[in-house]
Amino acid sequence: MEQIKLGIIGSGGMSTRRAKVFKSLPDTVVKVIAARNPTTGPKLANEVSAECVEDWRSLLDMDDLDAVFVGTHNEIHGPIVIESIEAGKHVLTEYPTSRTHDEGIRIASLISSEGSPVLRVSNNESISAEHAALKQQVSGLGPLYTSHFVRLTPGRGKRPEVLFNLDLSGPPALFFVYHIHTYVSLFGPADWVHCSAHYEGINEDTGYERFSTVLTVGFASGGTGHWTWAGGIAIETASQEARIVTRDATLIETDAGWDISTPTSTFPMMFGEDERSLEQLFVADVCGETEWRADAQIALDAATIGHAAEMSAREKRVVRVAEL
Repeated sequence: MEQIKLGIIGSGGMSTRRAKVFKSLPDTVVKVIAARNPTTGPKLANEVSAECVEDWRSLLDMDDLDAVFVGTHNEIHGPIVIESIEAGKHVLTEYPTSRTHDEGIRIASLISSEGSPVLRVSNNESISAEHAALKQQVSGLGPLYTSHFVRLTPGRGKRPEVLFNLDLSGPPALFFVYHIHTYVSLFGPADWVHCSAHYEGINEDTGYERFSTVLTVGFASGGTGHWTWAGGIAIETASQEARIVTRDATLIETDAGWDISTPTSTFPMMFGEDERSLEQLFVADVCGETEWRADAQIALDAATIGHAAEMSAREKRVVRVAEL
């Protein structure tokens, strides 16, 4: 097989990690880095022995480039994904797929036909052996009653400043979409969404210091999901917990994975080792070895929840996904 020739769009932490992994794989070669940052762009290009350019659109005119990785801030994920697919390039992108729902609809249309370029959305958790085992367990435990996810953090940790910006990154229900993605993979798309959001220290460029967001989703298949995120709050250390309540058991997230609790016992869910990395899976996608469209649709459905949540918080009401 000829090596897949890649362009990396962005030069931040995630782009750097992906570029280095792709450089290490025998089936891929990183040809070019597109980055506006005059320091990190050339530095990354040098590290992976690639050319460096400023304009990401110039990659789309490169006939010998097969695929791109999108590692920019959220606001321009959608335009880059759309134009890259239109140019015939396979795409691996960071979540979310797009900042707006209209962009998501366009992306869905572009990948709907056989023979379209690949779209793979970065979500390591959803391709893990742990998630495969969770999906198998949930499928045999009867209908979902409710799920519950809480993430509380004292500060921003290592997250980039741009993440805490409503215009560039969207609300927490969109930039934390990977927490939602897992449940969409298990229970399908949403029927309705309700979200409340509070931001403190918000400034003129829509950046902010602290936030809390509460999201409730009614799944089209039945049952509800609940997410709470709060950052920059008065708590000593970060705290996270998750529960999935079905008819026949409750699944409890632990440091090691998940416990399954029934009326008579509680026991750990067993799972094996991850089969391959996200980058290796993308190579398999491009080689036609996977059914990647199903995963892409899950990512689009998860992003739709984030888009509906933004409308719900703004208009202070329940939003039906069909309204979008």
